[in-house]
Amino acid sequence: MKVLVTGGAGRVGRFVVQELVSRGHQVTAAGRTPDRTVDNAEYRVLDCLDYDALAKTVAEHDSVIHLAGIPSLIKDKSRQTFEDNCQGTYNVYEACAAAGIKKISVASSINALGQWYGKELLPVRYFPIDEDHPSLLSDAYSFSKKILEEIGEYFWHKDGISSVSLRITWVVSPDPRRLDGMARMINQGPNLEFFVRNYWTWIDARDSARAFVQGIEADYEGAHPLFINSDLNLLNLPSREIAQPHYGYVTEWREPIEHDEALVSCRRAKEILGWEPIYRLIPEHGWNIPGR
Repeated sequence: MKVLVTGGAGRVGRFVVQELVSRGHQVTAAGRTPDRTVDNAEYRVLDCLDYDALAKTVAEHDSVIHLAGIPSLIKDKSRQTFEDNCQGTYNVYEACAAAGIKKISVASSINALGQWYGKELLPVRYFPIDEDHPSLLSDAYSFSKKILEEIGEYFWHKDGISSVSLRITWVVSPDPRRLDGMARMINQGPNLEFFVRNYWTWIDARDSARAFVQGIEADYEGAHPLFINSDLNLLNLPSREIAQPHYGYVTEWREPIEHDEALVSCRRAKEILGWEPIYRLIPEHGWNIPGR
């Protein structure tokens, strides 16, 4: 297939491009910044808010992986965040509908729950959290991610476009500098606010890339938000123990969690996409390796 990857020069996008190429796809990486290069892909300057240019580019391809957008909360930029993430995503779907493209992958976020940037912690009803768990949205970034998932649902009913909105969590690239920084955070202990609000989740960049690619290759129908994270917590500690000081009020456990199994379930991604996380963090070595 000829695949367009918006945001293809980004931190996740580059891994998505390489995964696509390794599977024999022809790739165009697109982004707003000029004079970028992406290994094994053509790079084009493209703004997803420019619908006419976007539609012309999409029409040259067989599928789209949409990663472009504002990747975090930016103070005093709520309207820009909504426009980039929601209008940009709507434009991608509309261009796909015009081109007859019937399957795409889109970058959502674990922040669709509203936990990380929200003004208050999400009341957790059960563990592990899954896609049916209610959100509590009080910031523009999290709200935009939830809305783009609804955009996918809309275009499924309107134009029959099947899609996955992948709720990726903290993405860790397999390079020494990133892993050293991660190791320093881990050494601060399980009560670090970042970990608490993220439910001690993480994902290797290569595993996230495989999920995005399987989102356009797998045999499924409908629009599906899916959590994409390692199935082990990042501390290599018993999950119930690290959760107790902060989420001790949770009494419902919907899956067996006896050791360091993740507190966010990616069971649905496994069922719909056939995706499995491969890479495991070994904290004492500071590296990501296949297998447990």
